[in-house]
Amino acid sequence: MIRDTYKAMKGKPVIVSVTASKPMIFSEFESLTDGIILNFNISSQAVLDIISGKYEPSGLLPVQMPANMKTVEQQKEDVPFDMEPFVDSEGHAYDFGYGLNWKGVIHDERNTKYHK
Repeated sequence: MIRDTYKAMKGKPVIVSVTASKPMIFSEFESLTDGIILNFNISSQAVLDIISGKYEPSGLLPVQMPANMKTVEQQKEDVPFDMEPFVDSEGHAYDFGYGLNWKGVIHDERNTKYHK
């Protein structure tokens, strides 16, 4: 579906909005997007407010996003932070505590104890 949308847009920007309840594999579609908005069951209006620029994104990942399916298969369910996170085309690792706002990668008191 994302591939079809990408082709239909003929070079126009494609933003993918994903509602997730668990980690997912972004490598399957990241190259076909200009932006990804990820949420964990927030309202559609809140997502539209972010996309439209009314509000700045401020969320951080509450889980690691796996690099690929092999990473998922090798992960130990009872060992935290043992997963190789997905790294996007800009070099950002989708690791626990990662997030972007309009200025770039979020570095604040919420994530400094996990990423130094």
